[in-house]
Amino acid sequence: MGSNQIKLLLDLAKQIESEPRKKAEIVETLTAAKILTPKGKFTSHYSNLRKVVATPK
Repeated sequence: MGSNQIKLLLDLAKQIESEPRKKAEIVETLTAAKILTPKGKFTSHYSNLRKVVATPK
């Protein structure tokens, strides 16, 4: 990945982070991207994310 692409991705991440979003919107986006299943579980390709994402108790 080129340095220009990295800069664009970082700028996009900052923009997205600054926009308030509801949990339902986030889950919908991750489901559409095939990162989460319709039941809210990580798909097999992204199963390693379970290790870094903790649900609050």
